[in-house]
Amino acid sequence: MKKCLALAVFLVLTIVLSGCGNEEQAASQETVTLQLGHALSPGTPASDNIDELAQVIEEKTEGRVKFEIYGNGQLGSETEMLEQMQIGSMQAGAIMVGSMQYLDLRMAIEDLPYMWKDVNHARQAYKGEFGDYLADIMAEEGMTRIGYMEWGNRHITNNKGPIEKPEDLEGMKIRVAETALRVDAFEQLGALPTVMAFSEVYGALQQGALDAQENPLANIVAPRLYEVQDYLSLTGHFYNTVMLAVDTDVWEQISEADRQLILDETEKASDEVIEENDAAEAEYLAELEEYGVQINDNVDTEAFREEMLPIYEEWEKEVFGEELMGIYNDASGWEE
Repeated sequence: MKKCLALAVFLVLTIVLSGCGNEEQAASQETVTLQLGHALSPGTPASDNIDELAQVIEEKTEGRVKFEIYGNGQLGSETEMLEQMQIGSMQAGAIMVGSMQYLDLRMAIEDLPYMWKDVNHARQAYKGEFGDYLADIMAEEGMTRIGYMEWGNRHITNNKGPIEKPEDLEGMKIRVAETALRVDAFEQLGALPTVMAFSEVYGALQQGALDAQENPLANIVAPRLYEVQDYLSLTGHFYNTVMLAVDTDVWEQISEADRQLILDETEKASDEVIEENDAAEAEYLAELEEYGVQINDNVDTEAFREEMLPIYEEWEKEVFGEELMGIYNDASGWEE
């Protein structure tokens, strides 16, 4: 009986001292300030929630962890921001997963066209093994994933007419982000993809240097692309996610308790972005229609996907490998 009582007292003391140790570790931690850059347009759910997340983390860590947010491409393109993270001049970033192919070409897998059967399969994939696998790739580059935020399905706007079938894109000058797979996808359809920083797109469309561009609805409305585009076709050809990543050396300077707090708060913010994206979709479409954009939802997505399937085989063989493609296929919903 005495031995049992002694053991119980020992366990209670151990738990209490462990808790005190964690609190003392957090309290003694010097302030860690992280510059976080991203290229997301202000006024979009992802951009706004990153701002709010930074405030919440600073408050809940009592100032031990602070984020200085540089959004809307203030620190350069996503490729340039990744370079800055590598040399340590920027400690954190919210970067499109596909853009991270600059560091490892396998990250281009997010740019496979029509890769998810529906948005719910995409969302679950990033919360599961697929998202973990991509995070492991970035860990090899010295970056720790703290979460993902949905950017959403991408759609095409242009000034020539509705996009209903693959051949409608033939010869069309369309802006794409700086990723090789996106270029391959649009070339497969006979389009003329042009790599360009997003900050230059409005002017290029206005001047006629481009016919079209492709983005999620939030990033069509926020920068007022409806002022220089006449047609929106709901092609949903790519699904994009932003990875929030922190330089691993800096991450390890943060106490274990504060790291867990950051992970928990980022997960909450990610779920909030999904809810806001769903709620805002009808509002975005109504706003675009109000500004005179002709909206087309008569898109033969099966024909588009069929036309682009040869890219899957090519990139699996040359870049992604069987393991990553196997994890993707299991999560895609297409083989259920």
